[in-house]
Amino acid sequence: MKYTDLTGEFEDRNFIVSRGDSRIAITLAKNKKTVALDRTNRFLVDDPESRLKLAYTLSKPLKLGGTFNGFGVYKFVLQEVNSSEDDNFFLGIADYFKHFPKETTVDHCPKVVIDPDDEKTDDGREVWI
Repeated sequence: MKYTDLTGEFEDRNFIVSRGDSRIAITLAKNKKTVALDRTNRFLVDDPESRLKLAYTLSKPLKLGGTFNGFGVYKFVLQEVNSSEDDNFFLGIADYFKHFPKETTVDHCPKVVIDPDDEKTDDGREVWI
């Protein structure tokens, strides 16, 4: 018998079964922004050149075991979910348009201005990781 890592596939000498389980594991550094991540967070994960990235939700926030004295890493398991109209595939940010209104330019591309050094925007909304 052979189980492949987090793919939902089961292989035996006589048959192969795919259960449709599509999960991935990610490791993120612990900091003041990643400590706030929980099951409500979604991510777009795929090749940067891919037009439509796959959407994942944080299904298992494993925050114990990889930290010591406030430093370390978090290990998360993400479950594939459907993408939504609120996802910004151009920037690769899930739920982007829930927090920032859609602004289009003449060529219908989103106009985006983000200063990564700012903690909050002028209207009080927090910026992305």
